[in-house]
Amino acid sequence: MRITAGEFRGRRLAVPSVAGLRPTSAKVRQALFNIIPPLLRGGHLRGARLLDLFAGSGIIAIEALSRGASHVTSCESDAQALRAMREVADTLNLSPTQWQQLHHPLPLALTALQGQHFDLVFADPPYRQPLAKHIPTWLEKQQISCDLLVVEEATDTPLTWPQHWQEVTSPRRYGHTTLHFIHRT
Repeated sequence: MRITAGEFRGRRLAVPSVAGLRPTSAKVRQALFNIIPPLLRGGHLRGARLLDLFAGSGIIAIEALSRGASHVTSCESDAQALRAMREVADTLNLSPTQWQQLHHPLPLALTALQGQHFDLVFADPPYRQPLAKHIPTWLEKQQISCDLLVVEEATDTPLTWPQHWQEVTSPRRYGHTTLHFIHRT
């Protein structure tokens, strides 16, 4: 996979061979990072704090850091994927204060982040499993707040959000992938 913009633009990184791992495509990543800045409180990603759920390869975290985010916390349950993320962090000379990786399944991983605020939460759960709709509730249970929650899901999977959560812009479809942009009202 290749970093599409920012400080690490053009760097190629190996994708770990993990069953079910589906890194977000370059096209979707570029669209994502073009859409989100105006939806964030400051209007840009520079200095933002990001929470990356179901992080997989870590490509969203790396793209965010490359584009100026100050900190990313990635949650991933697969040990092999986590090792690959840590190797990438070493290769790019990223410190744990810049990129923290938590090795726990969700929602358990969120207990370590209780009460924190993130400018952006990005979640890419396994497609077609009933996980995406629970993410806002998991965040609320741990009192984790965010300005924007982006959920990547299969286009053919209908989603409904809990009360007090709503789409801030229309979902964006890219082939079999749809991005949902929501926040707590």
